[in-house]
Amino acid sequence: MTLKPALLVALALWVPFAPPAIAADSAAPARALAGPSANAGGPRIDSMRPFARGDVFVTATVMNVPADDHAGAGRILQFDENLNFKGELWLAGTTHKVGGLTFGPDGTLWAMAQLTPAVVEIGPDARQRPLRKWSERKLSSVTFAPDGTLLFGEHMIGKTTGHPSITTKFKLLAGRDVIGDGHVFRFTRQGKLLREYATAAHGGMFGFLGVTSTVLADGGRRLIYVSETSNAIRQYDLAGDRQLPDLVVFEKDAAMPMVLVMNPRPDGELLVSNGSGFARIDPGTGKVNRVYKLPTPGWAALNSSADGRFAYVGNFWSGELVKVQLEDGAIVARTNVGQKESLSGIAQYPGR
Repeated sequence: MTLKPALLVALALWVPFAPPAIAADSAAPARALAGPSANAGGPRIDSMRPFARGDVFVTATVMNVPADDHAGAGRILQFDENLNFKGELWLAGTTHKVGGLTFGPDGTLWAMAQLTPAVVEIGPDARQRPLRKWSERKLSSVTFAPDGTLLFGEHMIGKTTGHPSITTKFKLLAGRDVIGDGHVFRFTRQGKLLREYATAAHGGMFGFLGVTSTVLADGGRRLIYVSETSNAIRQYDLAGDRQLPDLVVFEKDAAMPMVLVMNPRPDGELLVSNGSGFARIDPGTGKVNRVYKLPTPGWAALNSSADGRFAYVGNFWSGELVKVQLEDGAIVARTNVGQKESLSGIAQYPGR
C-alpha cells in the first residue's frame, strides 16, 4: 500500500536536489496494454494462464470505490518476460489494494491485501486457492525460511486510524486501541503461529507503516526490513530474538530520498526503490552499490528478475511498468497496467 501523500511530500522535498545518478535509458517504446477486461468497464474475465518460466506478475487493483481511495477489485496481471500481456486473474475475498507479490519455494504466488486483511495464494495452475485465516493483523509481506516456516511482516503500527489526505480508515485490532504493532510473525506452512518478534518499525513519514518489506539473510538468521516511506533499512537477529543496529540510515541523502519497497536479487544484494528510481544495496554493510534514476517520479514496486540481470519496476502514479537492465541501466521493455495509483507488487516466476 503506497500512500499518496507520503510519496508526494517526500518527492517534493528531496527529488529536486538529486545529484547525478545512473540514468536508465528510456529508449524502449511504450506499448498499449491489450487484454485486461475491466480498464474500460468490461466484464471480469479470468484469463490468466498456467505459469511459465519467466512470466511477470503485477498487482493492478481496479480502484472503483469513490468513498475509499484504497478500496477496489483485486486483480493480478500476467505478462511474459518482455512485458507482453498474457492474462489476468480477479481475486476472491479481497476488498482493498493488493501488493507484496512473491513466489514460494513450491511455485505458489503469494499476494497481500493488507487492509482487507487477507493473504492470497495462487497455484502454478493459475487458480486461486481458498483463503486461509492467518491472522486478524494487516500482513504486508511473506518470507520463506530455510526450515519451511513462513515469516510475515505486519503492515501497520500505532493508534492512527486515518489521515486527512486519504479516505481510507484503518481498523483497530480486536480488543485493543492500536491498528498494529509492526511486528514479525513466524508460522508453520499449515498456519500455526510459532513466534512473534518485537521488531522496531520506523513508521514511515506519518508513523503508521510497520514492516512492509522483508528479506532473509545469513541462512535465515537475520531479517532485513523496511517501513515504506522511511529513511532506514533495519535488521533483526531472529536466532537471538533481538533488534540489531540499523543496516543503513539515509539522512537527507538526495540519492536516496526515502525507501519504499525492497526485494533481493538471487545473490542476496538488495534492490530498494526510492520514488525517483531504485538502488542496489549491500545486505551486509548497507553500502549503496549503484543508483538508477528513472524518468518522472513515482517508482515504488520492484523486484529482481529470476536470473538477477534485470529489475522490474512499477510507477504507482502512472501505472507504467519497466524492465531495466542492471548492467547499464537501459530500459529494455515497458508497458502500462492501465490503472493509476494501483501498481503495488511485482514478481517473476522462476520456474520449478
